[in-house]
Amino acid sequence: MTLKPRDRDRHGRGIRHSLSGAQYKTGGSGLDTFASIVNSTCEYLKERWPDELGDLQHRIMDAPVLGVNSTFVKRWSVRKETKTIVIYRLPILRLNQSSNPTEERVRIEHHVFEAAAALIGKEPWELIFGDDEN
Repeated sequence: MTLKPRDRDRHGRGIRHSLSGAQYKTGGSGLDTFASIVNSTCEYLKERWPDELGDLQHRIMDAPVLGVNSTFVKRWSVRKETKTIVIYRLPILRLNQSSNPTEERVRIEHHVFEAAAALIGKEPWELIFGDDEN
């Protein structure tokens, strides 16, 4: 005897919902959201600072390599020779978490700004607020 999906009505309670329920969004993941924020922030920086960051490259990696005596976990690193910033997803998302999506987005953007600023020898606030020449 094979059961059809409609035959799975246990004890007259009706068909059960998915484990996550209707209140949770489906499709896409946290990685997709993180990558979208990093991508859009890098695109903004390229457009805003075309001379310094027009050829900016970026990569997202899960985590940096930690040394034996490490006391700090990097959130980003730069590779000046290739004009690449590397953003480390897990330290940014797992350390200093916030349940507020807006705060999470601002924190991710802040790390991208820090990395880009370090790449070109500026302070992050200079990229955020700009100057009179741009």
